[in-house]
Amino acid sequence: MEASSRGNNYVKENGVWKIVNLDYYPGSWPDEADEKKKIVNGARSVSTQIVSDRNNYRDLPLPILRNIQGTGIQRKTHESISSALEKLKFEEYASQYRQLNYCREFYRLLVKQKFSKISGTVQKRVGVVLEQMTSTAIALEQFIPPMRQTLREICECLQENEREMIGSKAMRRKNNDLINNCSLRLNNFEFTEKEDDGTLCLMDLPKECLINIMKKLDQPRDVINVALTCSSLEVVAMDNEVWESMCFHHFNDKEITNFVGHMEFYSVQWLDVFKFCFKKSKVRKTYCYGDELVVCNNCRGVYWRRVGHDCPVVEVPPSFTVLSPADFLHLLNL
Repeated sequence: MEASSRGNNYVKENGVWKIVNLDYYPGSWPDEADEKKKIVNGARSVSTQIVSDRNNYRDLPLPILRNIQGTGIQRKTHESISSALEKLKFEEYASQYRQLNYCREFYRLLVKQKFSKISGTVQKRVGVVLEQMTSTAIALEQFIPPMRQTLREICECLQENEREMIGSKAMRRKNNDLINNCSLRLNNFEFTEKEDDGTLCLMDLPKECLINIMKKLDQPRDVINVALTCSSLEVVAMDNEVWESMCFHHFNDKEITNFVGHMEFYSVQWLDVFKFCFKKSKVRKTYCYGDELVVCNNCRGVYWRRVGHDCPVVEVPPSFTVLSPADFLHLLNL
């Protein structure tokens, strides 16, 4: 039971905090009369994100950015960039496994396209977040190549646009030193070889499972990189069946038929079909992130898809529109 500053009492039921007006004592359960009161007084519910901190729990509001104006490419917010990122807890989620790749791409675009327009305070926070993301990537031994590429592009951008940036020479020098230090840490990183602990490895999976995994890769070079890891995976990755599965996973029948035509399926080189469809298709699946920002079509709030939000519109089914990192950057007031 928790009490708010307004005098309301809260009880958690099925992961949701509900407002009740009844006497409650730790270790006791409300009786039948109290249950009736709870039904009447518990009409309003407050969704919270439960955060564990040394076995203690506190409730936090779910991150959301409201007051979005316009639709489509005209979608804008009047919040400052620092306020918007703070409300969406970007610094916190940038070091989380699911959100790291989305945040990495956003900060890459922010530096390359808008860095000359942001204040020195925001520049400093961007540097801190990039340092956190570098530490997370090294600790997880994940996202190392894309982080290297991102830092390389950011470093080049800072050098090319040094005179256009806001702030003193000392601050610009500090930003460059921080990015160079992060790049050096990633360049010196070496993957830890997995010990043989008797658990299943990728190569222990049957061929059908490997094909099911590979067909979801949306870039041909990713499959080629898989083939380069070992000879066993090379046999699987270059199998015509893999590329056939990828074609039908990413493209529709009409797109495939435009290339295959009247060819017999047994003679089709599906790698060539995939390359053709990849170049021509306008609706191929884009890069998928573990988590991403979306805008609610009902309340027009921007939130993290997997985290969710408290939507005040409950009369209609929930629906949302995905925001790519570029879409979110365009939405900001810059």
